[in-house]
Amino acid sequence: MSASHLLPVVIASIILFLILVPCIAVLIVHKRYRRVAKSLPHPKTVERAHPEKLEERRNALASDLVGDWIAVPDQEKAATRAALWTAMLLEAASDGSLDHRELHFVADLVGQMGGDDPAQDGDGADETIVEAAGRVHDDRKAALAEISKARGVSKASKEHILAGAFLVSVSDHALAESETDCLGDIADALAINQRDRKIIFKRLADRFGI
Repeated sequence: MSASHLLPVVIASIILFLILVPCIAVLIVHKRYRRVAKSLPHPKTVERAHPEKLEERRNALASDLVGDWIAVPDQEKAATRAALWTAMLLEAASDGSLDHRELHFVADLVGQMGGDDPAQDGDGADETIVEAAGRVHDDRKAALAEISKARGVSKASKEHILAGAFLVSVSDHALAESETDCLGDIADALAINQRDRKIIFKRLADRFGI
């Protein structure tokens, strides 16, 4: 084949590649979102629930988490608590904004689990929760890397982390696609396989009462 005939073929191949790659990427992301979303309450179900009822359910599940904390093995507590802190902040920032009510909920819940205040970590600075959340918001990759340090904890401890993030995602009485995606990213960071995460998300939805 001559160069003059080869050039149109090359150009057509490049164009086809540029069209197909984004389409395949979108399809993969959509399928991944659907896998997570199927295991969680439908957004419309969350939106239809009365705000006071949702608040009551959130507080009840938060109370359960604090109560369950005693069952987390001592050798896993530090890693689990640090990952929980980062996962909840990441979920709070996943919709593109930082709600101060969510941030105070995060600080209160993690604070009830003892240990040093996570907001004090890093270069000895007296960092506020808003600054901590802003750092997570600005660098998702670093936040997910921080969460991945808890990959070695038990399934029960990983469920504890996902439960905290889930509570933040429904705290504004809605469940956005970005929040569902974030839950999937957290599960990926913790190296939770598809079967286990489906079980965990289903159990969280049942415990939340939706």
